[in-house]
Amino acid sequence: MDPQPHENLAALIGRLTALIDRQLSPGDVAALRRSHPDSIDAPAFWRIAAAELVDSLEPDGPRRDEGEHRWAVILQAMAELRGLHNPRRSLGAALADAEVAEHRVLRLLRASADGLFDAVRIIAHHLATKGVSFNCTDLAWLVLSDGRSDEESVRRRIARNYYSTQSSKEARTAS
Repeated sequence: MDPQPHENLAALIGRLTALIDRQLSPGDVAALRRSHPDSIDAPAFWRIAAAELVDSLEPDGPRRDEGEHRWAVILQAMAELRGLHNPRRSLGAALADAEVAEHRVLRLLRASADGLFDAVRIIAHHLATKGVSFNCTDLAWLVLSDGRSDEESVRRRIARNYYSTQSSKEARTAS
């Protein structure tokens, strides 16, 4: 999948957030939360894919399947995080504010393929449980960039924001 300009992905995530937060039934949101990217059986996923993800997916074949797999991970996390999209707050800062342990953050940032998808599910659940909002576009970039040339820059940005927020919190606590 070719990288999308960040603005286009941010706009798409904004539309998907509005759809999940305000238009999907509670049953559809629950089905997305329970879905697994290896067996996409939630009708809500396929409705969203047909209406919103057409321009983000290849027309057909293995690359289409991989794209659907990645978007299933993203939509599962967004359903878990319903009501917590905040375009002004980075994922890294949210991880620090939610007191996600450093080893979990590192596991997320080092993971790839199915390991990344599992780590995203765990982190989304943690952030949702803590009620910490953040820009879901960061999470989408993390999943979509896995294996691409921009993968390292996406992960570094999350790490910088996490450690910067951690450092600021420690400085406030020390003073």
